[in-house]
Formats: sequence, C-alpha cells, structure tokens
Amino acid sequence: MSIKTKNLSKKIDEYLENKYSQFHSPAHCGYLNKRDLSEVEGLDDLQEPAGVLKEAQEACAKLFGAAESFFLVNGASVGMQVSCIALKLYLEEKKDARPVLIARNVHKSVIAGIILAGLHIEWLEPEWNSELGVYSVIASAALQSSHINNYSALIITNPTYEGFYSELSLRGDGGDAAISQPVFIIDEAHGAHYHFSDKLPKPALDYGADIVVQSWHKTLGSLTQTGVLHQSKDSKIPAKYIKAALNLLQTTSPSYLLLESLTKVTEKYSSEGKEIIKKNIIRADSLRQYRVSNDDPCRYIIQVPGYSGEELDQYLLENKISVEEVLETSVLAFINPGNSDEDIERLRLALEKIPVREVKGEGVKGKERMAPSCKQQRINPRDAFFKEQDIGIEAPCPPGIAKKVPGQCLPE
Repeated sequence: MSIKTKNLSKKIDEYLENKYSQFHSPAHCGYLNKRDLSEVEGLDDLQEPAGVLKEAQEACAKLFGAAESFFLVNGASVGMQVSCIALKLYLEEKKDARPVLIARNVHKSVIAGIILAGLHIEWLEPEWNSELGVYSVIASAALQSSHINNYSALIITNPTYEGFYSELSLRGDGGDAAISQPVFIIDEAHGAHYHFSDKLPKPALDYGADIVVQSWHKTLGSLTQTGVLHQSKDSKIPAKYIKAALNLLQTTSPSYLLLESLTKVTEKYSSEGKEIIKKNIIRADSLRQYRVSNDDPCRYIIQVPGYSGEELDQYLLENKISVEEVLETSVLAFINPGNSDEDIERLRLALEKIPVREVKGEGVKGKERMAPSCKQQRINPRDAFFKEQDIGIEAPCPPGIAKKVPGQCLPE
C-alpha cells in the first residue's frame, strides 16, 4: 500500500521558493532552519486541520487501520494525557463511576493524565522479572481475577520498555485470553513497528484497543518528540472527546520540522515499512551474545556474567557504543532502523571481546531482585495533588516503577 503524503513538504517548498520577508514567528526568520515555520498560509493548523495536515493524518489512519489518527508534537506523553481526559469525558457522559484499572508500570505521563482528569483508579500488578528487576507481562489470568467488569477502563503499557509483550484479546474472541469490555487504552510507545511484521507481536489496534498511543521516534524514525494517537474503528470514546482534549493540551505552535517528519515516515512506511522492519529484525536476530530472552528482537537486553549494568555500560561507552537504558545487572540496546550495518558489527565485536570475569557465589546476575511492596491507593490522585498538596511524583521517564504517586506511595 503506497500512500502519498508529500503535500506538506511540497507546501513548505513552495513557501520557501517565494522568498517571503517573514514578518511572523519564529523570530529567527529561517536563520536557524528555513523549514522551521509556523501556521502560514498553505501549511494548515494542527488545532483545526482542514488541509495538508488533515490529509496526512487521514493517510496515517489508512496505513494503520484506525478510524482516525492524530499527530502528536508534544511526544506520546501528551497522547496518554489526552487519552485520560477523553476517557473522563466519556465516563461522565455515561455516568460511569467505576474506577479505572492502571498497570503499575505506566509512564509518568499517565499519572499526570490521571491527576488532570481526576480519574478514580486502582492498580494492577504485572508479573515481576526478579532477574532483571523490572515488571514484564500482564497475564490474562490476572485480568480475569481482577473482575474486569468492576472497572470502567484499563490502561496498560504493551509492550514494555524492555520488550516484554502481554498476550491479550480485548474483544472477547472466545479464546482463553478473552476478557470483558471496558474501555481499553494502550500505551504502545515501543510497538509501532509491530504493524509491519507478522514476526512481531500483534499490534494493539488488532487485538481490540479503543485508543492506542505510539511514539514514532522510538521505533520508526521520526524526529524526537513525535508520536501518534490512534482511535480504533470500534472505539467507544468518540473522536470529539479526543479532539477536545488535544486542543486543551497540545501546543498551539507546533514545529513543522516535527510534523514534516511524521508525514515523511507515514509515506516511507506505507511503501517500504515491511521491508524496513524485516531488515531490522534480521540484524537484531544476528546479535545473540549475552541476550536475555524477551518478546521483541529489536529490544536487545544484554547481561554479561560478572558485570553490573553500570560496568557493562562503561565498557560499551569505551567502545563508542551508547545504549538506551542501564539496569542493575544489564543494559538495554535499541536496534533501530537508523542503525548502520557498521553499528551492528561494532556492538557484536565489542561483546565478543569483552573481558571474561570470574563469577563468585551467585554473582551480580544470580541475585534475586524483590518485587516492590505496594500500598493501596488511599485517595484519588487529583484530590491528593490539589487538596492535600501531595505534589511529589517519583516515576521514571520510561515506563517503570512509580516510587511515589499522590495519594499513594511505595515503601522504601
């Protein structure tokens, strides 16, 4: 499927060819970057798209099989906050007072969204990987035992930052994993590439989510701070609520550098996406040294006996290799479409040549990391934040373990 989305780039080119004297923002008038423009004539308005941006978002929805797709230039973070507010609008319309079930390993933007929307929540505990010290999957049995019909919605991260994937069927297909049907909002920041390969897990739009938020700069290669929010074709939440929340939260001065990158990625992946991801999977599969098993070959968890995560990170840096995340006993490397074959070979050789260390006792790798012991949410996070002035939030930027949430915290 080839989708043409070059109109935005064409309109930018046409504007620049006219060599206007720019008596509008940005104040640098092209000095820093000529393509860094504002909503001038012909470039449309992201708050109320009616031209080239509307066309580009429609092309994106067609590519992913969504009812509507919305470009995000405040990162996927704003997409998760928008999802929470749109959910609140929907629940108020339906007079649904049931709490929302939130996976413990959500991104901090979800916590912000809960506070902004005033959602009443309860926590769902994913399975714990004691070797790595991270949350991994949400078992369908856990959702069954949570009596899902007691909740108005479920918000989860799938896949996780470290590439662990929860096998879910959210629309009751009769399988063992089928569960009931509240609203399902999926943070798929690290899974946009799943759409382009049947060798990867099933994308959230295919297993029944209502809203899916993706971070394209993490997986597909658009510029940093870009993402997309998809409303599924079967979504319970109307698009009008999503649009209202977007206009409430997203910048009124979107960068056209970011928007153009989204349109270019949409077009590139419409014609070459399957081949790009196929090649990336092959390269990722070629890296086998010290790999910790997960569900996404493009998320390479590296664990070397005798090395802490920090020591391994330092060794790789000395070999001119920079990774995504440093854990206690391992590091996480993203194998990206933008990596060169030389990059892959450098990482392979560095791991081949890493000095062997004698491991005494259980060593760094053998030590079991205990799952956090979590307190109950004693009060609505919004009430805790505003009424009690419990404003401290301690949460990692990637999805991880929120150490403190307003109205609830984890013990040390």
